[in-house]
Amino acid sequence: MKQLVILRHGKAEQDTMAKDDYDRVLSDRGERNASDMGGFILKKWGAPDLILSSSARRAHDTAILAAQSLGYPQEEIRTDQNLYFAPSRWILNVISKLPDEVDRCLYVGHNPGVTELVNDLGVRLDNLPTASAICFEFHINSWAEISTERAAFHWLKLAKEL
Repeated sequence: MKQLVILRHGKAEQDTMAKDDYDRVLSDRGERNASDMGGFILKKWGAPDLILSSSARRAHDTAILAAQSLGYPQEEIRTDQNLYFAPSRWILNVISKLPDEVDRCLYVGHNPGVTELVNDLGVRLDNLPTASAICFEFHINSWAEISTERAAFHWLKLAKEL
């Protein structure tokens, strides 16, 4: 069995003319929520075997803060530039290439892709809010077998509930 937690990045500073969207940083609230959600994930689910993140700053910073709460080594976070604003099918394609030794993956990404992925996996949401997490289980032995049809919803936690 494989498990996937999808975590949307924490609340970021608003777009400014001076900053490229890719380089936007987390707000104070975004930092707190990312850290708190990492703590929740640890208590509810345990530590992941792998944290996979978009390489955009706000997603990577969210991954780092969650990793600290999870006791996961920051230097082992895997980033992928292809996950920056990736649609659902791209995200699944990247996940399908994970090593089979990884049974539990925490993926940190962006909307609209994360909400699209959640919907494709069978949970109807208009929006996965920032710093919120949702867990799916897949009764598969290899990530190469991952598909939307094989997803089973496990739990959802909104940042505002922390």
